[in-house]
Amino acid sequence: MHQHENHFYSHGKLLLTGEYFILCGACGLALPTIKGQSLTILKRNFSSFLHWKSYDEINKPWFEVIFKLPSLEIFYETEKKIAKNLRYLLLKSKKLQKSFLNSSLGIHVKTKLEFPRNWGLGSSSTLIHNIAKWAKIDPYMLLGNDFPGSGYDIACVSTSKPIIYKLYKKKPYIIPINFNPPFRNQLFFLHLNKKQNTCDGIQFFRSKKNIPTQSIESISSITQKIPFCKTLEEFEKLLLKHEMIISKILNIPTIKETYFPDYLGLIKSLGAWGGDFVLISFRKGMRNYFYNKGFQTLISFDEMII
Repeated sequence: MHQHENHFYSHGKLLLTGEYFILCGACGLALPTIKGQSLTILKRNFSSFLHWKSYDEINKPWFEVIFKLPSLEIFYETEKKIAKNLRYLLLKSKKLQKSFLNSSLGIHVKTKLEFPRNWGLGSSSTLIHNIAKWAKIDPYMLLGNDFPGSGYDIACVSTSKPIIYKLYKKKPYIIPINFNPPFRNQLFFLHLNKKQNTCDGIQFFRSKKNIPTQSIESISSITQKIPFCKTLEEFEKLLLKHEMIISKILNIPTIKETYFPDYLGLIKSLGAWGGDFVLISFRKGMRNYFYNKGFQTLISFDEMII
């Protein structure tokens, strides 16, 4: 994570194990991605406006807002909902850090995503983390209780190492680990193009009371074994078991059963079920198999994960 006074950067994230169970205290394994998002303060001027412009991975502006300073009243925006959310984050940062944005000196801010917005690698968690660094506040304080998730994504974007993440008495515990499987050249990420609203998934999961303790423990134990897998076969077995446990609790068929029942390798949901990316293990004819089903974004492990 490189940053100085005017430039802040966070990596994206993918959750390999744990999913919704992290909310119940299970350990999850999260991987930071090579691509992330930066926030740069370009120049200060005497305009008393904060001019914010967000660019996507092909350098196209996708959002713009102008706030009056220091009230952060919205003066102009290209998308109301995003502007309101951003204003909320900036106001909350001001509350936590009195000296943040407290003068009426104008500022230009540019954010730049390195991955497509619909990839679900954390366009919001990287933003929250960058704003927190800029405001010199704790990103978890900024996240607060407004987002129903586990906070693993904030932990992941603030590091450049894989982590095991656990919530204990609502406090996050983070253990950086090495995750360098000898079979990594046989692992790929497939983009499903079906962005899942994580909040919906979490609400649904929370509505399912009494998750068996045994399931939570099984998920934790799988998480702890994954970094030590020596063979692809062992890795596939563990993650298949993981999919089965979650499928049973959510009462939803696995992604593999739904879309790719005849694929011979592993297909593992990442993060929100029905979310953006799945992890796939290599089998002969893999690319053709997915291309023929209309899925063309296949990214190797080494291109995706730090």
